[in-house]
Amino acid sequence: MELPRLQPLYETYKDQGFSVVVVDGKRMTDLATKFIEKNGLTYTALENGEGDAEVVKSLFLVQGYPTSFLIDRDGRVVYSHLGFEPGDEENLAEEIESLL
Repeated sequence: MELPRLQPLYETYKDQGFSVVVVDGKRMTDLATKFIEKNGLTYTALENGEGDAEVVKSLFLVQGYPTSFLIDRDGRVVYSHLGFEPGDEENLAEEIESLL
C-alpha cells in the first residue's frame, strides 16, 4: 500500500518545500477518511471531483491506480509512475532529491 509509505517521504522533505497531495479518484470518502486516520497520515488528501471538477482522468490522464506524479515548482509533471511496490519509495526519494 503506497499511502503509508509516502508519509516518511513527506516527513523527510516537507521542510524543503515538498508536499504530498493524494486524490481519492474513486470517491470513497468514508473509507478514505478511516484509512487516513488509522494510518496517521498528515499530508493533504482530496476527493476527485465530478463533471467539470473531475481531475484524475481529465487533467492527469490517470489510467490505473495508484498513479504517482512529481510536479515541480513551476507546475510541470516531471515524473510519473503507475503502481507501487515495496521499495518504490526509494526511487521516489531519489527523484524528489533531484528536484529540491
